[in-house]
Amino acid sequence: MANWQGTKGDTFYDEWVEREGLDLIRGSMVENVYTLPLKPWARSGGNAVRIQLEGTGEVDDAYIGEILPGKQLEPMRHFYEEVIFVLSGQGSTTVWYDGQQKNGFEWQKGSLFAIPMNAWHQHFNLSGTDPVRFMAITMAPIMMNLLRSDDAIFENPTRFPERYDSSDNYFTTQFTMKETAFRETGVDKFECAFTNFVWDINAIPPQKSARANGARGRVFELGPNRALHAHSTLIPGRTYSNAHRHGPGAHVLWLTGEGYALMWPEGGEKQKLYFQPGSIIVPPDGWWHHWAILSEEPAQDFAVTLGGIVRSRDAGVMISTKEGGSMMTLDEFSPELIEEIQQTYDEESRSFVARKQAGVPVNHAEIKTS
Repeated sequence: MANWQGTKGDTFYDEWVEREGLDLIRGSMVENVYTLPLKPWARSGGNAVRIQLEGTGEVDDAYIGEILPGKQLEPMRHFYEEVIFVLSGQGSTTVWYDGQQKNGFEWQKGSLFAIPMNAWHQHFNLSGTDPVRFMAITMAPIMMNLLRSDDAIFENPTRFPERYDSSDNYFTTQFTMKETAFRETGVDKFECAFTNFVWDINAIPPQKSARANGARGRVFELGPNRALHAHSTLIPGRTYSNAHRHGPGAHVLWLTGEGYALMWPEGGEKQKLYFQPGSIIVPPDGWWHHWAILSEEPAQDFAVTLGGIVRSRDAGVMISTKEGGSMMTLDEFSPELIEEIQQTYDEESRSFVARKQAGVPVNHAEIKTS
């Protein structure tokens, strides 16, 4: 199975998850974040499950959190970064440093925001009938495994005024579009939305993307001096993207569409993972991968990755290998690879259509191919 419940590991992070009484999902992917079973998490006052897939390299992780109707989570601060994407529901969040004013803002499904480093924060569910479910990407694993102290992580008084200044307008929905430090192949320029809070990721104007023919994308820089950033790409249905590779820890959540990821290390065996709305895939460090969309419906992903897009060592993911980047367009594939990719896509397309016509659900478990 693609998902399995981890047992006690050798790292401080693994042991911490066990002490918190939570399940830890490992493996290659998560099939559906909307249906994952959650457990009570006393520290947060809500329900949660932690996720650390193989492609993270034990640098970052994810968790799915839930706030029950009409309830709120416990105030918390932590000595690691966290980016939150709202999967369902509506609510509000209050953020503050000790001795400074509190800043509050409301959010909905599709909202995106980052918790300032080591700031107190508390989440509220504004609905009395529907739960809130959200996905958070955090730098907890690397920080916990380095510091190896619960007090250093959760009782640390250090402030980061260069990241969060408690100003009244810190969490407004205003954003500034700035050109990134790299240019996409075949794109005149690509701009990033600089903001601390996004009310709806799809409200940011999309731009032409080099990811695939007809693709459009958005990039989000969530506050100053952050180690995590986000982006979202919409790929047309019935096509597949260019291949690219990058470092570890890029969590890719699929919001719409169905298809598969084909991933492989240089010269190595290929791994095929089927995705649907709610699937998370984390490509391993340095593995080539591309997205194949089988559905007629376009497929939209949402990804949180390491490194601000303007300064990231992975900036070359949108630049052709012919220009020194780490993206392969079709004309850069070897004839053998082109044939294999096209044959795989044709076979999967026929199978997908046949299953849809027969009303048979797609198996989203992983399949390895030679």
